[in-house]
Amino acid sequence: MAIEEYRIPPLLVYGWGALERVGEETARLGRHALLVSGRSAARSSGLLARVQQLLEAAGLAVTLYDQVEPEPSNETVDRGAALARQAGVEVVVGLGGGSPCDVARAIAGLLGLDGEHIKDYQGGKPIDRPGLPLVSIPTTSGTASEITQVAVLKDRERNLKVGMKNPYWVARVAIVDPELTLGMPPSITARTGIDALTHALEGYLSTKATVVTDATALPAIALVGRYLRRAVAKGGDREAREGMSMASLLAGMAFANCGVGAVHALVHPVGARYGVPHGIACGIFLPYVMEFNLPAREAKMADLADALEPGNRRAQEAPAAVRRLLAAVALPQTLAELGVTEDALPELVPGTMVSAALKTNPVPCGEAEVLAILRRAWKG
Repeated sequence: MAIEEYRIPPLLVYGWGALERVGEETARLGRHALLVSGRSAARSSGLLARVQQLLEAAGLAVTLYDQVEPEPSNETVDRGAALARQAGVEVVVGLGGGSPCDVARAIAGLLGLDGEHIKDYQGGKPIDRPGLPLVSIPTTSGTASEITQVAVLKDRERNLKVGMKNPYWVARVAIVDPELTLGMPPSITARTGIDALTHALEGYLSTKATVVTDATALPAIALVGRYLRRAVAKGGDREAREGMSMASLLAGMAFANCGVGAVHALVHPVGARYGVPHGIACGIFLPYVMEFNLPAREAKMADLADALEPGNRRAQEAPAAVRRLLAAVALPQTLAELGVTEDALPELVPGTMVSAALKTNPVPCGEAEVLAILRRAWKG
């Protein structure tokens, strides 16, 4: 039997009202926090002020860094790390969707290293020690950044999105409170929900899937099938929001420990070049990659079909079940709908081929296979 590793945050606080624990748990890790968020949503909703108040009420000094853009760059991490060094912070708190949580992770990691620029560590410089402790608080149900050891950042010089992964980068505390997702608009609910589905589905089909990761991936898929339509249709549906929060969490536990597949390799160059939100790109590619992988994972595809549509155990129907879900939540299903031109497809192949996600895809993907999937996803 091969030796397996399974990494999740040492402390996971989950449930309605879990946010109230942020001051108590952060104070155990340091006395001065860098609070990282996006540029507008957390502030306009009042959530940023609420978290800052909770931290200060627990006796922490707080330095605010609310400059994270939707597709965060290396420079955003470098600026945040410089601010943290100047302020003398001892712990980093990430608040928001995947972008702020990824930036918080990278800042915390960089602050434990000798270099000043995150790009140095994308180029092969070793991440050989822990950074500052990280507390991660998601406000969406999809990215599962609070669970993972990955930060996805944009290299503007190469116009590429680069995933950085290191076991030292697992958060010390993850706080998942479904209440924070109640304000998500339908479009964001839909695309982050499909992100969660993609994490769970690719984790379930991964070449590194284990009994443990399967035990979290398949229930996550079933939860998305049961609750995503409801969460999109009625944002205040507490049962649906709780179901989607748990789906994202379980999916993160799976893919963070067994990897993803070709969908995630394909979405990064599309996101970098066209600014397509991650979940939307995942939804476009997911059925086509499932069809590509079907011959190698027929039994598991039957499981997927049944999880999404109980009683449907036809493996060939699994991609169609995903398409029906995409249609129900009004997400696009072709690259052409996003303005990608057919003649640009070959230019997306090199950025796909550099992704480590291809290593855990169940069917090997060369350049010809990647281009074939791109063409299918373009025309539908």
